[in-house]
Amino acid sequence: MVMRISSIQAFNNGVSGLGRNYSNLIRTQEQISSGNRILTPADDPVASVRLLQLEQQQAVLKQYSDNLTAAKNSLTQEETTLNSVNTVLQRVRELAVRAGGGSLSSEDRNSIAKELSEREAELLNLMNSRNARGEYLFAGNLGKTEPFVRNPDGTYSYFGDEGQRTLQVASSTNVAINDNGKRLFEAVTNANRVANGNGVNNPALPSPPLPATTIPAVPAADQRVFISPGLVEDNRAFNSDFRGGEPYSLAFVSGTEFRIYDASGADVTSEIPGGGKVDPLVNGGNVINFRGMRFQLDVVLKDGDNALDLDNLLADTGTPGAPGIGTHSFTLQSASTEFAVTRASTNGSAAVVAGGNVVNQAVFDSQFPTSGVVLRFTDDTNYEVYAQPVGPNSPVLTTGTVTAPYPATFTVYGAEFSISGPAAAAGGDEFGVQPQFQEQRSILNTISRLRQALESSPTSPAGNLAVRDEVAIALKNLDNGMGKVLEVQTEIGARLNLIETTGTDNEDVTLVNRSVQAELRELDYAEALSRLSFQTIILEAAQQSYVKIAGLNLFNQLR
Repeated sequence: MVMRISSIQAFNNGVSGLGRNYSNLIRTQEQISSGNRILTPADDPVASVRLLQLEQQQAVLKQYSDNLTAAKNSLTQEETTLNSVNTVLQRVRELAVRAGGGSLSSEDRNSIAKELSEREAELLNLMNSRNARGEYLFAGNLGKTEPFVRNPDGTYSYFGDEGQRTLQVASSTNVAINDNGKRLFEAVTNANRVANGNGVNNPALPSPPLPATTIPAVPAADQRVFISPGLVEDNRAFNSDFRGGEPYSLAFVSGTEFRIYDASGADVTSEIPGGGKVDPLVNGGNVINFRGMRFQLDVVLKDGDNALDLDNLLADTGTPGAPGIGTHSFTLQSASTEFAVTRASTNGSAAVVAGGNVVNQAVFDSQFPTSGVVLRFTDDTNYEVYAQPVGPNSPVLTTGTVTAPYPATFTVYGAEFSISGPAAAAGGDEFGVQPQFQEQRSILNTISRLRQALESSPTSPAGNLAVRDEVAIALKNLDNGMGKVLEVQTEIGARLNLIETTGTDNEDVTLVNRSVQAELRELDYAEALSRLSFQTIILEAAQQSYVKIAGLNLFNQLR
């Protein structure tokens, strides 16, 4: 059967074939010029979806790479800063050892104090270091807040938070890029947590002994025995045993023997190695180790004293006609929390908040924020309390009222403060209050106390002992502080190692990703060139056949 084909149909079929062949040829040329096999999703829908996924993964890997670089830069800067801090602390420790020399003159002490002051300022600058973005390294999450501030009384306060900034460097890996100053420089274990009270009681020591609060101050003319601030040697024993029986009374019953009584009046002297025997004039014979604490007793004889008659000098003999100097007694108990108070420079009044005394330990321990509080006066008598640090959305913890006359006292969560000045506070006045817990003492405050002791202690026997004791505390605290810095440096090293290995892993994944993308997208030039040659031949053949067919019609048969 013969099918009839019209001239127009033959013409259209030829044009369509030419267009199709030409389109295939042009597409192949575009592939060769771009180097890509897939020019539009329609070329290979499955591969196009896979390529989109791989491109998204590649973008994430690029962000991880940027984060790794930022984290490495931040940690490297922190590590460099901590190396400088350690160098300064080593020098401060050398100065402290030198200050412990008993033969130093007043000029020598002042010279050491001056260098300590310079090192103190250097440390403050290092602790307030910024990164390349202008953020404080050791402010926690509050990168725009200066973390360490010197108070008017010479102490230091921390105004950052306890947070830690992190960056994601892999799908399930985050790395910390900073360390807060609270943990690094503030939360340093304090070796001295005991406050000692001295007294001379002329009457015979009663049983139970005098309550700690009734022992009077030692007259300067009579005091011959001094007890050092206790150093914590065993934290567990101190927290569980020493605190469980405080306050204690220590009293000499002879020139070579003392007794210690706990708060209930029980004699606990038997717990001390040596059973209360002491020889202050023999090297090492004046050390008391008691319930995790280490004390040192020192006898400073006065002109005319007989060193062989310590019974008469240190304890009441009870002998008629020879009453003795009196019973040297001391109270031993945990030091109470102190407070650093700062006054905002924008305050409109001259009112001053001072003091800080814990009057309700249970309430203070359970409710007072460990980071401190801000007192914001809404008018001249009413105030609001906020936890530090204060932000725009910080809630009001509690409110209070201060009433005249001034100076007036007020209580915040178990801690009592006083406010004084020629007039009351004004609305908008702010005062920052930070508790200085005795369990911890910041590095800066340790150095400041040592410097002040060197500046103020006289070159008398008692003054020399005061400097010696402060040096002992400073050395212990400096060692604890350097240990804390070393601990963080070790962690930084571990983080840098993690960054290095994670970076290597990310590079490997990136290479695999690019390889798969290349397999899916890139063109096989040999195949494409062969196809182009074939398509060219087809197009040329189609063109020639079209010319011949287009010339065929019935009119050509009419002669």
